[in-house]
Formats: sequence, structure tokens, C-alpha cells
Amino acid sequence: MGKHNKRSRKTKRAFPDEAFSNGPFQIARFGKQVVLTSNWTKEEHAQVLAELSARYATVVQEIDDLVRRIVSVVGVLPPDQLLTRAWQEQVMSSWHMQVEADVTQDDSIALRMIDYVQSVIAATPRGEAQKSELSDEDWKDLRIDITALFRKLNCEYLICATAYRKATGTVYDDAMEEFFVRAQMYWCNVRGDYYQVHQVDAIADFLRSQSKLIEAAYGISSDYLVAELNKIWRSLTFGLHEAMTSMFNSYTEVMTEVQRMIEQNEADLGSQSVDEFILAVAERLGHGDTLVRSAGAFGNMDLFDLRKVTNLPVAFLDDFSWAPGQDTDFFANGDFSGWPLRIQPIFRRPFLKLNDTYYCFELYSLFDNFYRQLEKRIFQQSEAEKQEWIQNRKEISENLPVDYFSRLLPGATVLREIYYPVVSESGSTKNLAEADCVIIYDDHLFIIEVKAGAFTYTSPANDLPAYVKSLEALVGAPSKQGQRFLKYLESADEVDIFDAKRQPVGKLRKGDFRCKTICAVTLDPFTELAAQAQHLHKIGVDVGEVPVWSLSLSDLRVYSDIFAGPLDFLHFVEQRMRAAPSDKLQLDDELDHLGLYLEHNNYTMHADDLSNTGARLCFNGYRSAIDAYFSAKLTGADKLALPTQKVPPRLRELIDFLAKQNQFHRSRIASYLLDLAGDWRSDLSKWIDEELAAIPKRGHCLPLSTVGNVRLTVFVNIEGVVELCHEKAAEHAQAAMIATGESDRVLLELAYGPNGPARASMSTVSLQGLSREHLEQLRKAATDLKEKRLARSVANFGKVGRNELCPCGSGKKFKRCCIPNP
Repeated sequence: MGKHNKRSRKTKRAFPDEAFSNGPFQIARFGKQVVLTSNWTKEEHAQVLAELSARYATVVQEIDDLVRRIVSVVGVLPPDQLLTRAWQEQVMSSWHMQVEADVTQDDSIALRMIDYVQSVIAATPRGEAQKSELSDEDWKDLRIDITALFRKLNCEYLICATAYRKATGTVYDDAMEEFFVRAQMYWCNVRGDYYQVHQVDAIADFLRSQSKLIEAAYGISSDYLVAELNKIWRSLTFGLHEAMTSMFNSYTEVMTEVQRMIEQNEADLGSQSVDEFILAVAERLGHGDTLVRSAGAFGNMDLFDLRKVTNLPVAFLDDFSWAPGQDTDFFANGDFSGWPLRIQPIFRRPFLKLNDTYYCFELYSLFDNFYRQLEKRIFQQSEAEKQEWIQNRKEISENLPVDYFSRLLPGATVLREIYYPVVSESGSTKNLAEADCVIIYDDHLFIIEVKAGAFTYTSPANDLPAYVKSLEALVGAPSKQGQRFLKYLESADEVDIFDAKRQPVGKLRKGDFRCKTICAVTLDPFTELAAQAQHLHKIGVDVGEVPVWSLSLSDLRVYSDIFAGPLDFLHFVEQRMRAAPSDKLQLDDELDHLGLYLEHNNYTMHADDLSNTGARLCFNGYRSAIDAYFSAKLTGADKLALPTQKVPPRLRELIDFLAKQNQFHRSRIASYLLDLAGDWRSDLSKWIDEELAAIPKRGHCLPLSTVGNVRLTVFVNIEGVVELCHEKAAEHAQAAMIATGESDRVLLELAYGPNGPARASMSTVSLQGLSREHLEQLRKAATDLKEKRLARSVANFGKVGRNELCPCGSGKKFKRCCIPNP
């Protein structure tokens, strides 16, 4: 690990695992990174844009024709058979999927065959000539048309629309145009705001304090409503598997008994058929109802029938169900009539009413939109109930972040609703401003600003300004509020904080906090946009100059499940905030940051290294370990392994030890260790093992000093065996610092007892304030240290080449450093 026994090696050029080119485009894959480049000339680019613009009207007509064909087909096919088959095929397509990266284009279409088809049914009056059966040919033709619709919409339409806007002078600037295209793609294709294992719990958290209002509207409590929603979730998630398992177990037991009775001549087959005999045995064994229910799940629509699955009141089911043709907005005149770019009926009402029976076929649309749709129903009751809901919602949204942070940082200090003076340009501090919450853990300060308002419900295709306005309200405004508090905190060495009555409730010292993080937390999970918060200034959303962490309650829920300890979480936060301003890391999801961190640690540096070519970077598949974990958790896997970084045993032991201590700056020590790259971590862990074994025999400790980018000296002590005082350890670190020509050096002192780590301290040593005599002693020690390093290198590797780096650690070539005079 740089104990001056390794010669430096030249960096090797990285070659792609795969490379592909098509005309002016080149794509290269380096592991999970995909690098896109283009060598178009300006003239070639302009010609292509002109061709695409000319095709725009044709593409729009082709999409309209596809929609009309889909409507004409859906209008005559039996809705129940259509959606049952769609659900069955979607289940079959999802069996291979554990992670998002596994999702193919066909898998996405399988889900569209439920949500888009149900939306078309809800908005399409039934045709006069109805088909009683759904044929394979009907299904195949419909699937081909819907596949063509989404492929054309997701690719050709978006490209041609941008080219058309450029040609007609109505294009947004490049940054806004890219945002516009992304927002439309997310709208059409992204479903699932929560991991499935979190869907019901998330709704339960939001509705817990709204029980009085829900009961007034529907006659059921919030707990009752959540329990019924859980039944729907369970039926569509596990119902088929449970029915198969139940039927198999019952059938096995029944047939075993039938065989026994036949072998022992107890079967009366003269007066009844074989089927009647088997059914009688099933009834006698108590499996009759089980077989009937299982048959209903397979052959009928019992899994989707909300009156069989739940006991929800009819008034509730009516409010959240469409009858065929009942919705009049989706196909209303205007732009994008019937296109997935409009608000789809299933977003507003997740259930379908067929012949006075209510069905649910799709969970994502239910749980993604249910809270806000229920909210709208309550708002329609009365103004008083609307304001009560809003007040309850405010309390929920302010309490839940604290709950999650408290799980992540047990024992943290939480300061809610604190007030502070607003520093004006003239320097006066007459007015008080409010900060929603401040959380303190060791030397980290989190400034939490929460927004419970809804992200716009309109489609970006119809109202992009509404999207930008929502981002300003839910990201921009809290970001500026957090920065206002940070400005106050840094206005003096120590500042007062107050309650709403202007009474002082405490003091904060800016020097106590090594890291200060502003968090803009939202109730609505728009992670595809929030993950790019620091880049929103490009589209006119002012988030201030200080990096801000914008995340949703669903993201916090994931983090509170993932991180094994508080110090690991704090280190991730440090890396996350380093990534915030990076132009190389414009990711599509907050959890992509976590996935990159788990894989590459300092993932900002990793992105910088990859971007030397100037190509556009895409990071795919990094959240797969997280997806796999929650997939395993959903299915109740026996052994759940948290997705974590690779931390060798001795470092893991140290970090877990520090997490249990109350010493100040413990997170600084843990972060320093976790900042180390993988080989440094492994070498340090191995060295600690070796030193702990050698010290009792040797009778004294030998330090480890690194060279290069990591300037570290480590001493290991064993309580009651060898304990070196801090002054001696610091002097050695200072000598090592002089030997390598450094301005400062980190000193890590570890003490171990019989049960593992007993003490850990870290300090930064320098030469400031030392006397001339002391400096002279240290320089002599540094000379001795350099001679020892040179001798060790020669002994291990032989003669040092003139142009090699000097083994003393100075960073100079040997010929310009320690080479002996001729």
C-alpha cells in the first residue's frame, strides 16, 4: 500500500469492452459505462435536421392513424379478456426481471398493454358490433399496433419534433429542449415511484393522520383503507403464485387419498363419476373451497375482482373507477388526442367498472397516483376539509424526513422549526425566517427544507412551463431557503437560533461542522428530474450557488433500508455532494448516485477520468444491486445481503467501532478510511493484521507511511503490550512529511484490546510553530528515513533506475533526488 516497497507503474490506456459505429456515431462500452461520440460536420447536422423537420407532420399523422386503429380494435373486443390476457403476459414477462437493467423493450410494451389499453377502454364508447371472444390474431394485431405507437413516439416523434421546432424558430434553448424531451419520455414510460415492497407502507405513512377526513368521505378509517389496498397489492403480486401453490398442495393431498381408497376398495365409482368422486373426497378433506378459489384465480377474474378481493365501499369504488367510454378528456379535440403524452385515464382512476363489477389490473398506476387523487376528492368536499388535509399533509411531510434521518443517524440532535434573523444587504436583522429542521450528527449538519406541494399533474407535452414552475417551487424555493440559513450560520463564529416567539433556544458554531448539507425534501417522488437538481439552472430554475441535495421521501425510505451504519451513510452524503455540481454526472435517478457510489466510491473522479475524450457519458445498470436487494426482500428471501461497498474486515471493524462511540469527528476518521481506493483499503487492512500479530513478538510498533496522493502515517498500539505516546507518533509523521516534501500529513493512531479496537484518533500534523532546534532534529530524522527507504527498495527490487521515481517518496526522479554523488 505504498510502504515504499512498490515501484511506480505507468498508467495503462483503457480499451473498450465493446465498440460499435454507425455513420457518424460511435458507441463504446467500458464495463457499465457507455460513451457516445459523434463526428458530424455542421453541414451534415443541418441537413439531417432539415430532413427530420420535413418528416414531422408525417410522423404525427402516422401516430394519429395508429391511435385510431387501436381505438377501433379495442372498442369491439371484450375488455375483461383484453386486460386479463395483458396482465397474464405482463406477469410472464416479469418473471426474468429482478433489476431495472433486465427490462427489455418487450417488457415495457407488456406493461403498456395494461395501462394504455385500460385508458383506451375507459375513454372509448363500446362499438355496436361486439366480439364475444378475444382471438390470438386480435391480440397479436393490437400488440403490434401498440408496440409501433410507443416506438414511434419514444424515438422518431421526439427527434422530428425537436428538428421541427428548430426549423420554425419555436425551439427552446438546447438545455430546455433536452429537458423537454426527457420529461416527455419519463411521462410516457416510467412507472413505479416506489419499490414494490414499499408501496403499501408509503401510502400508510401518508394517510395515517388523514383518517378523520377519509372516514367523513367514505365511512372507513385510513387503517381500514390501507388494509384493503394491501389486499389488492397482495392479490396482484402474489395471488397467482399462492393460488398455484394452494391448488398443488390440495390436489396432491386429495389424489393421495383417492389412490388409497381405490387400492383399499373404498371407492364407490358405480354410483358417481370419477370427477364427482374426486370432488367428494376434496370436500371431505376440507379442500373444496380452496380448489374453487384457485380455479377462480386461474380461469376467472377473481384476482382482479375488487368485491372478491376487498370489502371497499361502493362509493369509494365508484369514485376511483371508469366505466368504458366514461372518460371524455383523453380523446377530446386538440393536440395529442389519445396519445400517451396526455393524462391517461388510469392515472386519475386506477379501477375499471365492467357490468357493475370493479376490477384492478395494474398496481403501478394505483400506487403512483392514489394519494394525490384521493387528496383531490377530499378537496372537493369543502374548503374547511381541504385546509385540514393540507395542514395534516404538512405535518406528515415534516415528520417523515426526521423519522428516516433518525433511522440513518441514531442519536442525532434534531431541531425542528427553528427561527433565525434574516441578514439584509444593509446588515440589519429585523425579520425572522424559519428553517423546517436542522439535524446534527457529529460534525455533519443537515439543513432540511420540506415541500409537501404536488408536482404538476399536467403532461409536459401540453404545459412545459408548469413543469418548470413546479421545479422552482419544490426544488428551487427550498434550496434558496436552505442557503439563506447557511448564510446566517456562516455570518459569525457562533449564532443564536430562536423559537417562533423570538426566544433563544440554542447556539450553533460554524467551526463544529466539517460538512453542511442542504436537503430539499419533497413528498412527490419525481426522482428522474430531482436527481439533476444542480443542473436545473440551465432551464431557469435557480437553486443557488451552494450544491443542494434534492430528494424525495421515497428516496429517503430506500436509504434508511440500505445503509448498515451512520458513518457509511455520512460518507455517501459527502460523495453525493461532490457529485452534485459535476457536469459529467447528469443522472436519471437519485438511486443511480447510490449505485455509482457503491461501485466506484469517489464516482465523481471516476466520471472525470472517463470524460477525457469529451464524449457524452451514460451510466447504466448501476442500481442493479439495489434493485436485486429489494426484489429479494419482496419475495421473502431467507438471506438478504445489503448492497454495500467492499470494505475489508479490519476497516469494517474500525468503522463499526467508531459508529458506537460518541467522540467528536469520528465521521472524519471513517470518511478518510472510506475515501481510500480498493487496493489501499485491502493493503491497510492486511497491514493491521500483520502488525497486530508481530507487535507482541517484536516488542515495539513500526509505523506505516504512504506516499503519493494519500499522505498517511499509521501507528497500531496494543493495550498493555505496546503503547506509543502521541508526541512520538507525531514526530515520526512530521519526519515522513519532511522526507516527501509535504506541507502536512494525516496521522492515524489505533489502539486494540482483546475484543478489537479500543481507541482511534486522527490528526493532521504540520511544521507550524516548531522551534528551530526541533525542526533540525526532524530534518535529521527525515534524512535517516529516506536512507532506510532507499536501502529497503534496493534490497527488495534491486538497483534503482535513474529515471524511476525515487523510493524515498519525494515524487522526484531518482537522478534528481537521492542518487549518490559519483
